[in-house]
Amino acid sequence: RDQKIEEKRLHDAVAEYLDAQKTQIEALALAHHVTPKQINNIISNHMHYRTSCKSQLIHALIHAKAKEMNAGSRYSMAELHEMVITDPETKHLMMEQKEAYIAALEKHCERKGVSVQANNQAAARDVVATMDRIVKELDDLQVQIGVYGTLFVVRGHINDTIQSMMHSMDNSKDFWEDVYEHPMADFLRQYEQWACTQDQSHNDIACTRCFNLTSSTVSVTSKKDIMMNYSNYETAIVETYGVHLVEWPQGVNFTSPSNISTVGDIRRLQDALKAWMCYWTTLSPAEVKAHTAELDAHRSAGEVVHKLQKKCSDAGV
Repeated sequence: RDQKIEEKRLHDAVAEYLDAQKTQIEALALAHHVTPKQINNIISNHMHYRTSCKSQLIHALIHAKAKEMNAGSRYSMAELHEMVITDPETKHLMMEQKEAYIAALEKHCERKGVSVQANNQAAARDVVATMDRIVKELDDLQVQIGVYGTLFVVRGHINDTIQSMMHSMDNSKDFWEDVYEHPMADFLRQYEQWACTQDQSHNDIACTRCFNLTSSTVSVTSKKDIMMNYSNYETAIVETYGVHLVEWPQGVNFTSPSNISTVGDIRRLQDALKAWMCYWTTLSPAEVKAHTAELDAHRSAGEVVHKLQKKCSDAGV
């Protein structure tokens, strides 16, 4: 009975505290000409800066099991979880092994967080979610400190489906009309037009990989005017310059990275080049001679070893 009395007193005290807090929030909102919702957002703003949750061992083991089992077929999360808890090898792991599994999961999450999205729709959703978070934090900052700011976010390529967005803190949008005599939306459109003409979309990993492949070829051959030729690689590159590309990722078509259509293949090629698992090396004179002899044998057999360029319509005119 005494316990029930104490619980009632506690509940009454909490209710009284919440009523007093509500009254104070309404008074602050009235004094500063803002809504109570903005005050509540400031109070709970620390939630945006909380430390991230640590990776759990069970999640790390499921991640490792997924990489092992999903190579040829796909298993559900429930099936992978069952495999992990029934696997006798996971029951007697050393501390170093546990740390290695967790480190692998954290590295995967970090790389996934900064990698390109699989398609334009996923990228557009990511932009909207990120913008919502940034706008809320900017508005909270304006209420707390009184700063002013304007935010423009536009697509970086004409084929992107990202919706251009703008946000002004407090009455910052009046600045553009007062000073430049144009609405803020006009500058957003001009900024988008300028960005789309730069052709430097950060999602275009393929362009970066093309540059790395060509620049590596220049470094190996010491020739500044060389260009990578995928169609006639055996003749225009290997036979002509005495170099060849080692350990191109298995399963990835040997073509210009700009022609690789899947993000997964682009990532594999990017990782291989970044880790120097795929690299250029020089051939010895004997190896070049042997390669030329092999090409000659293919030519003698009637095989095409050099892709002819398409003739222009006005050739011979």
